[in-house]
Amino acid sequence: MKKLLLLGLIHCLLSGTLHAQLIPQQQQQQTSESQLSQSTQNIQMPSLTTSMFTSSADFFRNLQTQSLLVQPPPYDMPVDTNSYILGPGDIVNVGIWGATPLSLSLSVNPEGTLIVPTFGELRIGGMTLSKAKAYARERLGTQFKKSTITLTLIYPKSFYVMISGRVHTPGRYIVTAFDRVDRAFVLANLPRSTADTAAPFPDFSLRRIELLHKDGASENVDLLKFYMTGNLSDDPYLREGDAIVVPKENFEAGSISISGAVKMPGNYEYVPGDRIKDLLELCAGHTSLADTAHAKILSWNGKTYDVSDLNLDDSSAVYAPLPVNSRVIVPTDRSKINDYYVWVGGEVQTPGIYPISRDSTRLSTIINLAGGFTKWASLPNAFVYRRTHSFPSRQSVILDTLSYTYRATGVSLEDLSYLTSEILLRPTVELVSTDFVKVFVNKDEDYDCTLRSGDSIYVPKSPNAIYVFGRVRNPGYVDYHEGWDYADYIKAAGGAGDDAKTGDTKIIKSETHIWYDKSDTKIEAGDLLFIPKVTVKPELYTWDMFKDILAVAGAAASIVTTVVLVIRTAQGK
Repeated sequence: MKKLLLLGLIHCLLSGTLHAQLIPQQQQQQTSESQLSQSTQNIQMPSLTTSMFTSSADFFRNLQTQSLLVQPPPYDMPVDTNSYILGPGDIVNVGIWGATPLSLSLSVNPEGTLIVPTFGELRIGGMTLSKAKAYARERLGTQFKKSTITLTLIYPKSFYVMISGRVHTPGRYIVTAFDRVDRAFVLANLPRSTADTAAPFPDFSLRRIELLHKDGASENVDLLKFYMTGNLSDDPYLREGDAIVVPKENFEAGSISISGAVKMPGNYEYVPGDRIKDLLELCAGHTSLADTAHAKILSWNGKTYDVSDLNLDDSSAVYAPLPVNSRVIVPTDRSKINDYYVWVGGEVQTPGIYPISRDSTRLSTIINLAGGFTKWASLPNAFVYRRTHSFPSRQSVILDTLSYTYRATGVSLEDLSYLTSEILLRPTVELVSTDFVKVFVNKDEDYDCTLRSGDSIYVPKSPNAIYVFGRVRNPGYVDYHEGWDYADYIKAAGGAGDDAKTGDTKIIKSETHIWYDKSDTKIEAGDLLFIPKVTVKPELYTWDMFKDILAVAGAAASIVTTVVLVIRTAQGK
């Protein structure tokens, strides 16, 4: 996935400017003659996107005949005049600044020389740029004695590099002396057609790219590290005669991994010489929550992992070599976590999400932050609810625990069955035990609950009514009146029905949904009033009940008679 993202980004940035150089070698011979015959007035310096770059020789010839000023492409740093070697294809400007200034844009020809009009050849091929400057001043100074002579590199030479291995299109590509390995790599992986766009990328390695020089030297190129850090030392310049070999990604040959509080945890290919610092760069570093002083490194000894402490703040420790198949774990410093929050909604002045401190923020603090309640708030009906987490399964873990602990406890089977049912009925959202009236009206701190991250506080709008239902003539909402009792609300609802059992009227509290007898609680706005129906027993039930009473009475009379006889017998004796 990381490869796709990185290459996609490079593709977007470079495809527009580089696609002209991706054409195979045989297509580079097809140059438009009409473009080369345009007049000086109509020609501008071609950019990398023009077809004039399909042939370096024609491009250089056109520059010479038209005496164009060359606009260089973007470079990542100034050229080092002491190390840059001039050669065929380099475009330089020769300036002769005297009474009649002369500025010439010239190309080093295949023989390594510059042809300077009115003077002749300057053999600068193979010289460093600094030596070529001095050589031009010396040679041209013999003819233009009172002029200042300058030689400036305008555009670097082009040459071929070969790229092979696990790339989309192996082959030879034209690059410049200021191109780096990543450019050739991108060139070899750009799509050639619409069909190629959807084709998957080869399973290439970004960490073990081999750069071979024509003098026999070679070096490993770690493009993944370059993409992650932007360090140009991991993406060297290309030279004439270079060859690039891109191997297959191979974790079986060795890997290193990092996990925990880092930005891109994962498993990475191992490259000999890898250090802990390199692994941290590959994963984009640790997060701000990392406990850098207590990291662990697990080193494979052939049979198991040896665990040792690692302080990422110690520069000497992070530069230590990292053995193959090592694992680094960066823990999280829990004290740094500050992303705790709660949600507040309903009848508060400013609903929204509010930050809290871990295990210390109370309900009253957050309500104050939210500006307090509106005049329509119903405190008795307000509540706090908390989402429970079921990973792997909260209920299953509890039930499994109960099944084992039951054997060592005196809990009855009936109690265990009831407890099991209650656990299974528990929702994923649960209420937090609190009382808004006691907290905000009575100032009772015992009910000022401590909030947890993810809690939600909701303050509903006061209904200012009582819902009357059951055996009444007009069930529904009745406006709340301070001081009314249940009979007043029944009367306001049209009165009780013929089969109403008003003596058993129940009051259901809106905030807790607990049922109370009519005389056990005060009616408050939002409560529900339920009037049950008189239970009529069937005749058979009444006769059975009567027979049972007679049987009990007869048994009682028999017992009394027996007791009396026993007493009298005892007295007669």
